[in-house]
Amino acid sequence: MRLILLLLCLQSGVLCAAPRVVASIVPLQELAAALMAGIAGPETIMEDHASIHHFALKPSHMRRLQQADLVIWIERNFEAGFNRLPEILPASTRQLELLPLLGIDPGQGHIWYSPQRLMQSAELIAAALQELDPGNRETYQHNSDALLAEISLWRSQARARLQTLPLAYVTDHAFLGHFEQDMGLAAIATLHDQHDSHGGLHDLNRVEALLRQSPASCLLTVATPPGPLARRLAHKYRLKIVNVAAMPLARENPVKVLQRLDRLLAGLASCR
Repeated sequence: MRLILLLLCLQSGVLCAAPRVVASIVPLQELAAALMAGIAGPETIMEDHASIHHFALKPSHMRRLQQADLVIWIERNFEAGFNRLPEILPASTRQLELLPLLGIDPGQGHIWYSPQRLMQSAELIAAALQELDPGNRETYQHNSDALLAEISLWRSQARARLQTLPLAYVTDHAFLGHFEQDMGLAAIATLHDQHDSHGGLHDLNRVEALLRQSPASCLLTVATPPGPLARRLAHKYRLKIVNVAAMPLARENPVKVLQRLDRLLAGLASCR
């Protein structure tokens, strides 16, 4: 049916509705929004304040997903409730499960903090949009080219700035893995391998041993408030707790998805 409608639109010149796009989380919604600028606005399931790993899908969320032309998410075991999504979505819905398409192992889902992963994801989303909505192909391509150029510029400028910063930090969970790999950085230690992993004192003892060898100046987190182990570690070793998601911006970046990277860079710069 969708193919027939697309053919009718192309042959008749009738203005057809843009594809309905639903993203699992706000960073992916912002990425899709940049690609769909001037055409339509994508929707999201989980707001920024929601816990990605402990989210309960409501019937209204399921209806939104099932009515979508394109659904974009990280990985079926990363977002809570998405493990059976491929079986639930109708055959007419285009599915973009990003980690498998990017060749990334499950569990390493924080791709929106890596400029390189953002660019790869943008290319996948843009290609899907062009296939679903060929009448707007040129706009999607223009938006994609502009976005990739913005991210690439941010990446080169950030790499140059980070090389001048004496960084010594720990993280409360492994949300910076892709960013560190992309930018040539490394945390002294990470308290939890996964956001919802709780190794308790075992994790704390491991990180303390590393800190005694290589002292750090701050603990980076995106949690509000930080977990009890993170607070205990910061208190004991006098670490400045930096919530990168809450960092103020010197300027409002018109590309929303880059504001998260701006906040991360500001957090790292304050980590002294």
